[in-house]
Amino acid sequence: MSARVALGPQSLLWRWAGDMRIAFEGGTAGLMQTMHPAIGQGLIDHSNFFDDPVDRVFRSLPGILGTIYDGPDAEETGLKVRDFHQHIKGTLSDGSRYHALKPETYWWAHATFQVMVHRLAEYWDVHRLTNREREQLYLEGCEWYRRYGMSDSVLPPTLAAFNQEYQRYCTEVLQPNAASDFLIEFIQRSAIPDMSTSPDYPTTPMLKPIMDALLPTMPVRTALAPPMRLVIFGGLPPIVRERFRIGWSGVDEAAYRAARTAIKQAWRAVPATLRWHDAARKGWLRELGRAPRRL
Repeated sequence: MSARVALGPQSLLWRWAGDMRIAFEGGTAGLMQTMHPAIGQGLIDHSNFFDDPVDRVFRSLPGILGTIYDGPDAEETGLKVRDFHQHIKGTLSDGSRYHALKPETYWWAHATFQVMVHRLAEYWDVHRLTNREREQLYLEGCEWYRRYGMSDSVLPPTLAAFNQEYQRYCTEVLQPNAASDFLIEFIQRSAIPDMSTSPDYPTTPMLKPIMDALLPTMPVRTALAPPMRLVIFGGLPPIVRERFRIGWSGVDEAAYRAARTAIKQAWRAVPATLRWHDAARKGWLRELGRAPRRL
């Protein structure tokens, strides 16, 4: 395994992991997690997933991003995130045992977030990644994983090896289950839930009053359902859409690519106060005294 790398304001991970455009990839990451048999069963056995399937992601993000942005406390944050999962264990439908802290299971959850950051940098930002930057971003993601205090024996040594293992999980490990079936059906509903009811809903202080006023209304929730469905299903690997029987047409693909292009260009005009998740904003303020607009 490669040597430890530094995470801080100069790292690529800081540049993209806490960018609010993770909203366009986070739903895909959450869905990919539920498709793992052990994670799906853990959600059924140990959470209120069927009552509020999106709250889990909102609750998790501050700690997961804090493991990157909390500076001298980042490793302590990572250990707290890991320890939240100690009791999540039980029996799968085939009679085998599962545990959230089994290295291969925990790695998969992390891998979906790693891909989330890579895809944000690759498809939602005007910066063109070089192969060297892609590899650097992956190695920084490995450091992110180590901060959970988990064994790094499951970490693929290179980005190419990671992509190969990620594809193997998509093809061989992920399986339809009650949690993934429910979430796919949930995403296809005509209106999104009132996400403002979650205390951890990721918005910025400037936008929060507006979001609190608009999100509970049915017209807004109905209007947001199609684009949310487009970006969540659009971010899935084609083999996953095929295996889980998620319809996707050429029109869908064209609309998804157009949405990415529009966000990519429009993001240049977004002020710094709206660009960062709160966990990232606090990190930037601590290290630089300001939240940057451009990097």
